[in-house]
Amino acid sequence: MRFVNIFIFVGLLLVSCGRKDGIRFYGETVVVEYPDRVETLAGMALELEGIYTGGMTAYDGILMLMSYKHPDGIVYVYDIETGQRINAMLRRGNGPDEVISVISSMNLERDSNGEFAIWFNDFNRDNLMMVNTRGEVLKRIETSQFKRRDQFLGRIFVLNDSLLIAYMQSESVFENGGHRVIAPRHRLFNYETGEMLREYKSYSDYKVNEDADFIVVRHLNSYDEMKPDRSKIAMVMPLMNKINILDIESGKVKSVAKKNSPNLNIVFSGRPVRYYYVDILSDNHCIYAMEGDPDQSHRFTGRINVFDWDGNFVKVLQIGEDATVFAFDPVRRMLYAKNDLEEITVYDLNFLYE
Repeated sequence: MRFVNIFIFVGLLLVSCGRKDGIRFYGETVVVEYPDRVETLAGMALELEGIYTGGMTAYDGILMLMSYKHPDGIVYVYDIETGQRINAMLRRGNGPDEVISVISSMNLERDSNGEFAIWFNDFNRDNLMMVNTRGEVLKRIETSQFKRRDQFLGRIFVLNDSLLIAYMQSESVFENGGHRVIAPRHRLFNYETGEMLREYKSYSDYKVNEDADFIVVRHLNSYDEMKPDRSKIAMVMPLMNKINILDIESGKVKSVAKKNSPNLNIVFSGRPVRYYYVDILSDNHCIYAMEGDPDQSHRFTGRINVFDWDGNFVKVLQIGEDATVFAFDPVRRMLYAKNDLEEITVYDLNFLYE
């Protein structure tokens, strides 16, 4: 879940009957039967100095934890080798270098000195900013130019010095006695000019009855992760038990679905909502999809389904099922899992790359 996954899903609702109106998937689908055999990993406890509540992100031996409970900065920065806190940054407030509410875009960068920096979205101010571990704001992008005033942007991926991709969640438009659901899409922008250059859609729009539940509109939303080389985006579909992989250059999308997964008709079925995934992490080699228990909303099973970026299934890993927040260091290939007691366990995944 890294820092904060703002993802508008309503758990435990029943999907009221919408009108089936030909949802289409614009890509290739591969059905995979996951093996019963799993590889169980032994982790090591990580002790950090002071308070370290909240979400996480990791990069090359640096761990950043974010929480509004922190008294002297929303984000705490830790050196993993020493366990010591090296900075507190992003103070909450209305000042020029303060923030109101932020989420991490998970874009990892190096600043001009070669130090680790990360993009944060101060969404109440429509302000995307790159911040290094010293708390210095290196760059800002005004995001209001990419959306309507009433529209919420999901994950934003900065590609280079002029381009970014913004994830637009699905939305409903009243039309002829019902609702047309505009399916989720990604849009490529030149953020210097505000011009939209391209739109990527994995699914067609569809129509539902006027009284359709909110969750019918949100059924195709996803948790997204960009490949660090910025060539692809992986979208885990929590309600559909599948992973879609978008090639940014070609626009082609490939879907990897578990055998006996729900098909698109589930959107209109009236069946209770079930969550099959709770999060996604990645590096340039692997996609790590955290499996959920479909009978218990948002509960992690401890199983991690591993894929490569071509959509090939690799294996299933098993870690502690009490984890609720995750981070992955793509340089050192270490997985961090934190439970509700704020206990962090570290798992070494280097064996997958041998």
